[in-house]
Amino acid sequence: MRVYLLLLSFFGMVSCDSQKNDLLSIPFDQPVTELIHTNKLQETQDVNYGIYSYQTDQLDKFRIGSINLKSYAYPNSAAADYNSLQIYVDNRKSQKYLGFRYTSVKQDEITSLVEQLKKQYPEFERRKDSFGETYFWDIKSLNAWLFYYPSFSTDKNDKNFLNSNFLFVKKGTRVENSKDASVFTIWQLMEAQYPK
Repeated sequence: MRVYLLLLSFFGMVSCDSQKNDLLSIPFDQPVTELIHTNKLQETQDVNYGIYSYQTDQLDKFRIGSINLKSYAYPNSAAADYNSLQIYVDNRKSQKYLGFRYTSVKQDEITSLVEQLKKQYPEFERRKDSFGETYFWDIKSLNAWLFYYPSFSTDKNDKNFLNSNFLFVKKGTRVENSKDASVFTIWQLMEAQYPK
C-alpha cells in the first residue's frame, strides 16, 4: 500500500510540473488568450520596450526550461522588489505570443537561471556594464533573441541585491510592436544600452 501511495504522489508531482507553462517552449505567433485568462494576467504595456503585455506576480504555474518560477518578494525591501512576469503579445485582439520579460529578485534563482541558459544555449555574447555581466543570445533554432541583464536594488539596511531581467522575444520584434523598419528592434536597443 505504501508503494502505491508513493507512486501516486510521485505521478501527481510530475503531472503538476508538466502542467506548468515553459515560457521558452510556447510557439511564437500562437494565440495565448487561454493562458492569459486562465492565469488572470493583467493587461499592461512594458514601460521599457512599449510592447503589449500581460503581467502577473503569481508565478507558480510558469517555468523557464527546468526552473520552476516562484512568487517571491525580497525581504526588508521596497514594495516594488518582487518577482514578476510579463507575457508579450502582438496586439490586444489576436494576442499572439511574442515572448516574455521575467524580473527576479530571488538571488539563488537568478544564478540557476543564468547557468541553465548558458548550458542550454552555449553560443552567447558576454558583455560587461556597471551592474555586472549581461548576456545576449541569438537562438536560431527558436527564431528568438534572449537577453539577461542585471541591476541592483537596495534593501532597507542599505544592502545591495540583484534585481535581474530575462528578456525573450521573437527575432525581429521592434520597440512598441512597431512594423516600421526605421524603429529599433529589441536587439538594436539592447546593443545601444549594452555596447560591446
